[in-house]
Amino acid sequence: MCYTIEINLTREQLEKRFRARLDEHLPYRKQNRVNAFSLPQCPVICTDNPKEIRLYTWGLIPSWSKDKEFAGEIRLKTFNAKSETLDEKPSFRHLVKGKRCLVLTNGFYEWQTLGKLKQPYFIGVKHEEAFALAGLYDSWTDRSSGEIIETFTVITTPANPLMEEIHNTKKRMPLILEKKSEEKWIDPSVPLEKLTDFFRPFNQEAMYAEKVDKELFRTSKDVDPDQKKLF
Repeated sequence: MCYTIEINLTREQLEKRFRARLDEHLPYRKQNRVNAFSLPQCPVICTDNPKEIRLYTWGLIPSWSKDKEFAGEIRLKTFNAKSETLDEKPSFRHLVKGKRCLVLTNGFYEWQTLGKLKQPYFIGVKHEEAFALAGLYDSWTDRSSGEIIETFTVITTPANPLMEEIHNTKKRMPLILEKKSEEKWIDPSVPLEKLTDFFRPFNQEAMYAEKVDKELFRTSKDVDPDQKKLF
């Protein structure tokens, strides 16, 4: 699974790396330990405008959500979307064709289970100050207020050997895109039958993992997300 990422990147770094513009009026700021359960706004690049970086909220609300109460419940269950079942889940299957996005980050956190203990790790991509996770996005309109809420989910795959050792209970990992595949992922002309080419674990040789101090995760929003009862 993937519930905590890092976006320790300046506007300039994002724009240079992804060759897209982040509107100067958007309230973007660098963030450490961005936890999905806090429903944060994160930088994404969407299918309909690959030259624009937007801020969408983590926790996907499908466009067909009936009311605010339902939207609030379902978004806590859609932080991630399994690549193996995208075409089966009502929340995701209508998005795969034309609402794919890049979730921009410089790393993510995962927890290793050691008996009764949990050891957090920071995981990144070697020689890359930033990279993209594959995601899906959607827009939902609150009929009671007219507010439009833009949200996204991060796609996950089975873990590679490195992540199997770290995330040794769930054995999942976010779908990291190779740099050369980023444009193709958000290209709506790529046929659906070709999307399965993306759904494979990232090469472990291109990744690194570092132990981090558990004290960084003492606040309630930063606890090991695998312990959350919502899942």
